[in-house]
Amino acid sequence: MPPVYSSSENTILKEIAHQNGGALSRNMQVVSTQTQSIGTICCMLPISRLTFCTSSLVMAPIASPSSQLTTPTNTPFDEQQPGGGECRKGVKYLVDAAPNMRTLPSEYIMPQPLIPSSVNAAPIPIVDLSGLDGAVERRMIAVQAISSACAEWGFFRIINHGIDISLMDEMLETVKGFFNLSWEEKMKYASDDVMNPVRYGTSLNTPKKHTLVWRDYLRHFGYPIHKSFHLWPNNPPNYRFIAKAYLEEVWKLALKIAEAISEGLGLERDYIEKSLGEGSQIVACNYYPPCPEPNRTLGLVGHSDHGGLTILMQNDVEGLQVKHDENWVAVPHVPGTFVVNIGDYLEILSNGRYKSVEHRAIVNAEKTRISVAAALGPEMMATVAPASPLVDEKSESKFRPIIYKDYMRYQQSTPLRGKSALQPIMTMANNSIAKPS
Repeated sequence: MPPVYSSSENTILKEIAHQNGGALSRNMQVVSTQTQSIGTICCMLPISRLTFCTSSLVMAPIASPSSQLTTPTNTPFDEQQPGGGECRKGVKYLVDAAPNMRTLPSEYIMPQPLIPSSVNAAPIPIVDLSGLDGAVERRMIAVQAISSACAEWGFFRIINHGIDISLMDEMLETVKGFFNLSWEEKMKYASDDVMNPVRYGTSLNTPKKHTLVWRDYLRHFGYPIHKSFHLWPNNPPNYRFIAKAYLEEVWKLALKIAEAISEGLGLERDYIEKSLGEGSQIVACNYYPPCPEPNRTLGLVGHSDHGGLTILMQNDVEGLQVKHDENWVAVPHVPGTFVVNIGDYLEILSNGRYKSVEHRAIVNAEKTRISVAAALGPEMMATVAPASPLVDEKSESKFRPIIYKDYMRYQQSTPLRGKSALQPIMTMANNSIAKPS
């Protein structure tokens, strides 16, 4: 007897089917699992890769997981979506080609409700991470501070994090060097496949039609570094080596914070680290050049991250905003610090105790903003589900299990923003509603 799906399960299945050219059969494995704690259907979504060409859409199966990623196929952009022609070369290209630009191209004009209104700065939670290395009492104070920030904000600033300021500056400088390359050089890494291990692009990550945002980006896998290092940009010449040193340090920092988060949830200190398996790290280097009409567009629309937690640094140009109590709050730049935000993976693992935070980027007319966000997540084939110690008779599971790679593909491919990607895997026990912002 074929399994019966709920409306929310059908939503995600239809979306995956659409990405697969309408096919739900040969490359789809559907497994029904009945467990006491979950008691629902677990959808093991298709493992396939989309290759976009100018004239056709081709689906190719992904090879079995290997110890090393192969060189990505950086396929041509579809000129029809989103924003064909010159827009596909990036916003830096547009600004360099027309330095006296005074009018925002129509492709970037946001619907009125999405245009930023005035926001206020608020006292962002600040955590002194040196406390995690102190005596028991001092450590528990730091753990409690992180736990409170995760529960109330999903976001906090960290000081005394242990990463050299000089390494942070070098990373920002080599990222700036990459975006200063010719667009022909950067386009060597262009692809519409959201799962490519190295990817240069502009606007949002999705290849689907959407109002463009004023951002160029370079995204690539980090840890486990040996799997993708050979694919990272080799221009600027020092990029690979500085990025490697930086991402190794940020990975260790993320695991340190994850230990404190585990303790704050009442779990074993290494619970989250073990849940990651081999783990995965994705870095997003974002470039927001001066915009002729910054009040008519955004650098990034409101969204949550798919991973566990994201550690972000930026240059001295402000633009980050987070959503707190349904209001947007400006996050000031503080030199030498990082900001950390909770992603969807930790909202699911914590069974909703900690909420992934929506955040967005605004742009300005005078200065270029650069940010580097490094996200910690589980290995691609890990099953994402609430931690079993947090689910019992009194606390039902609020999320259905899903393979992380499939959730990531779905979240990165949809043009809907906010926390909309969580909706299809929510159970009836989850009273929260994730709406696009």
